[in-house]
Amino acid sequence: MKSLYLTILIILFSNFSIKAEEKINERVFVHTDKECYIAGEDILLKFFLINNNFQPSVLSKVGYVEIIDTERPQMQLKLNLEKGHGAGKIRIPANTPSGVYLLSAYTQYMRNEGEKVIFKKQIAIINAEQQTSGTKRFELIEKTENLQNEEIKQPVKKVSEDLIIKTNQNKYGNRKEVLLFLDNIPDNTADLVVSVSRNDSLALFPEMNRQEWLQQVKDTFRFSQQLIPEYEGHIITGRIIPETNDQQFQTSIAFAGKDIRCFMGQYNAQDETVKFYTAGIYGKQQVVTSVNSVIYGPVPYRIDLLSPFCESIPDNLPLLQVYKNEKQLLDRYIGVQVQDKTYNDSFLNSLKLLNYCTFQPIKTYDLDEYTRFETISETILEFIPRLRVAKLKGNRLISAFYDENRQFSIRTLVLLDGVPIYDHEDILQYNPMYIKQLDIYDGRYVFGSEIYECIVSFITREGDLEFFQLSEGSQLLDYECPQLYSPLEIPDYSTDTTVNYRKPDFRHTLYWNPFVEFSKYQPVNLSFYTSDLCGEFKVTVEGITTDGKIIHGNSYFIVSENIE
Repeated sequence: MKSLYLTILIILFSNFSIKAEEKINERVFVHTDKECYIAGEDILLKFFLINNNFQPSVLSKVGYVEIIDTERPQMQLKLNLEKGHGAGKIRIPANTPSGVYLLSAYTQYMRNEGEKVIFKKQIAIINAEQQTSGTKRFELIEKTENLQNEEIKQPVKKVSEDLIIKTNQNKYGNRKEVLLFLDNIPDNTADLVVSVSRNDSLALFPEMNRQEWLQQVKDTFRFSQQLIPEYEGHIITGRIIPETNDQQFQTSIAFAGKDIRCFMGQYNAQDETVKFYTAGIYGKQQVVTSVNSVIYGPVPYRIDLLSPFCESIPDNLPLLQVYKNEKQLLDRYIGVQVQDKTYNDSFLNSLKLLNYCTFQPIKTYDLDEYTRFETISETILEFIPRLRVAKLKGNRLISAFYDENRQFSIRTLVLLDGVPIYDHEDILQYNPMYIKQLDIYDGRYVFGSEIYECIVSFITREGDLEFFQLSEGSQLLDYECPQLYSPLEIPDYSTDTTVNYRKPDFRHTLYWNPFVEFSKYQPVNLSFYTSDLCGEFKVTVEGITTDGKIIHGNSYFIVSENIE
C-alpha cells in the first residue's frame, strides 16, 4: 500500500554519493536504570538516537540492543523509536551466569559505518545462586573498600555549573513518598533521564568512558550503501529455501489477527534475500511467511527469516569482582522471586493488531446472524451476493464484483485472519463454523509490487487461524517486533489501606523516567514511593545537550524501617 513511497525512498538513498551520506550519520546513547543487576531482574533502558550535530535523529524508527558475553548474544531487543527516542526493558534469564556483559546498541543504518560506531557499555550481572565460576568470569572478594569510596554523600549535589538534584528529606521510612526536585536544567537539554535505585555494594567493573563516546559522535567512518534506514518501520529480511534464481515467486509476510497487515516481499538479487517493509506493528506476534509461484501457485519452498542483529562478539571482557554481601544479595534475590510470581508484563503478550487499515469494508457479514451451512461455497452462494465461486483452469476461485457493471475480479485477494490464501481451495474446504465475520473491500489495492481488485477477508472468532492447515510454502512462527514503551508501574502508598497492603514490595529500582519533561526556567518536581527495602538509595540524572555536553550526576538518601 505504501510501496510507491518506499520505492522513492530507496531510490533516493541508493543514489546518494558517499560524500552526501557521510553528512547523515546516526549515533546512539543508552541510559540504564543501574549498572549492576541480579539474574531474573529487568534491565530498564532508554535509547537516544542523534545525528552528528547532537540533534535527535528522525531517520531510523527501530533501535537494536544486545547483551553479549564472549560466547554469544544472551539477550536481544528491538525498540520502537519516535523522533530519536525509545525506551523498553529486557528480562535477564534466571540462569544467566555471573559476569561482565557488553551492552551494544545501534540502528541498521549505523552498521554501514562498521562496528566502530556501535554504542558499547559494560554492565554487571550477578547470579545469586551461582557460588563458583568455572570459566573464571568473576571472583569473590572480602573487602568492600574496593567496591566504592566510603565518602559521606550529601543529599544535594551539583551535577554541572547549574543543574541541582535535591530530595525533600535525607531519610525516609518504608512506603513513604519522596519528593525529588531538579532545578536549573540547561535550556538546550535534548535528553533527560532520572533513575532511583538502591546503592548496593556488590560488584566492581569499569565505568563507561563518556568522553570517548562524545568523540565517536564527531568522527566519520567509511560509509557503505548496503543498509538503508528503517524510516517507516522494521524491515524484516528472509531467504528463500532452497535457494533459487526464479524471480517469478510471490513472497509475503502477514501478521495473524483481525486486521489486515500483509506485506509483499521485494527480492534483492545481489544478496538473494527478500525484504518486507513493515510499519506500525509491535510486540510479540504470530506471522505467516509464504512463497507462491505467480505461474504455478504453491511451491515446495519456504522463507527463513534472518536475524537483524549485528551479533558482534567481544574478544574479552574484564573479570567481575563480587563482594558476597549476604543481606543485599538476599534482598535482591527475594525481589526477583516476588517479581516472577506476580509478573504481568504486556511485553510478553501479543499486542492486538487493530485500526491499522485506512480503508473500510463496503460490506460486513456477521455469520452468526445467518443459517450455518456445511461449506464456505454454500455460504457464499446463499448469503453473499457480491461474491462467487467459479472454476478457472480446473481450480475453484473466489472472486468479487469490483465495479458497477458487476464485473468479477480474477485478482481478488483472499485473507484468513489477515493471512493471504493463495490457493482458494484451502479456504473453501475450511470449516465455516470457525468463521465469525466476513469483510468485503472493493477497489484496487497495492501490496508491494502486487495489485489486487477487491479483498475478501474471513475472520475467525479469536483471529488466530483456528485449526487452519497452512499450505505448502507457508509457515507459522512467532516473531518479536519492535517493543513499545510501557511506563514503570509505581505503587501509590498515599492511603492507610495501600500502606498496610500485605503484598511485599521489594522494588530495587524505585523510580525510572526515561522521558523527563521540563520547561525553561521551571524546576522539575517528581515524586515516588519507597519500597520495603532499606539502605542507601541513589538518584541518577543523565542527559545530553544539543551542543554535545553530557549531564551526569547523583544524589543520595536513606530508607530505614525505624523512620516514620
